[in-house]
Amino acid sequence: MADPRTAAEPLRVLPRHVPKARPGRVMPLREAAPGMEAHILAIRVDGGARDDLYHQGLVENRRVRILHNDHRGRIMLRMDGDIFLLGRRETPRIQVREIVVE
Repeated sequence: MADPRTAAEPLRVLPRHVPKARPGRVMPLREAAPGMEAHILAIRVDGGARDDLYHQGLVENRRVRILHNDHRGRIMLRMDGDIFLLGRRETPRIQVREIVVE
């Protein structure tokens, strides 16, 4: 025999907490902290190096996650499942905006 309360009561759906993201400060990529999420705003690398970055998929308006920063200019970041290693020549010339999750 079924419980009459369960048939008469509608199911309640509890609200999910969805963290809100807001834009943070703008900085060169070399200042980004490990674990930080950021949007690439500008890539100001000269000549062929810029073309190489573009062909690999590192372009403006992409979201990246900083995996490692040795604070000497070398950075490891993840973008769409791919890992990029950038050197001292590129990181001061790439501008990012931090994504702050609340």
